[in-house]
Amino acid sequence: MAEQLFFDLPSRPAFEREAFMVTQSNAEAVALIDQVAQWPMPVQWIYGPSGCGKTHLAAVLAQDFDVHIMQANGLNKNTDVPAILSGELTAAILILEALDDLQTTDEESLFHLLNHARHGAQKLLLMSQVPAARLDISLQDLQSRLKAIAAVAMGPPDDDLVAGLLHKLFGDLQLRVDDKVIAYLVPRIERDFASMGQVVKAIDQQALALKKPVTVPLVADVLTTYL
Repeated sequence: MAEQLFFDLPSRPAFEREAFMVTQSNAEAVALIDQVAQWPMPVQWIYGPSGCGKTHLAAVLAQDFDVHIMQANGLNKNTDVPAILSGELTAAILILEALDDLQTTDEESLFHLLNHARHGAQKLLLMSQVPAARLDISLQDLQSRLKAIAAVAMGPPDDDLVAGLLHKLFGDLQLRVDDKVIAYLVPRIERDFASMGQVVKAIDQQALALKKPVTVPLVADVLTTYL
């Protein structure tokens, strides 16, 4: 297994006692977050499938910077947009999440935010599940702008990341489990951070109820009823 690096307080805290790990599937995106001061352009973009850790990285960023987070859907009605454009609302970094949900009515607002970021050196981080080429954008000028932004891809959690996170989640519950248990879980568990935490808690509850250690047969039984 490749070397794993954990986000330990205070350097890279993550939500709810979870530890964000750096592996091949997310290393480039983590580097982008770590090197905010060296961004070559004020607008950056991270995309990847649901559960890959984009929201976690936004939370990590918010630990060290004044961050303002907005959702793409509803930008045209969001009163924060005109406040940002006028300078009334400021933040070191603006984060626009779920760009996939952008509506046609929101496109002009996004276009103005991109111009504001470019001309005012306002750092803006875009997040989506897919790259610009797969977004359905009606406004041609906006489409061109988005395709010109360098984007960093995050892959789904790889085996190293899933195994490391499972070890951490079991450890948080004061459970030491054999590597055989982890190896059994890795190909069978949903690769979503929240789901992994729920499964580990279900395994812990079953072990406590039966007063048995966490073994492969016990885990198999939990997965049969849980999944």
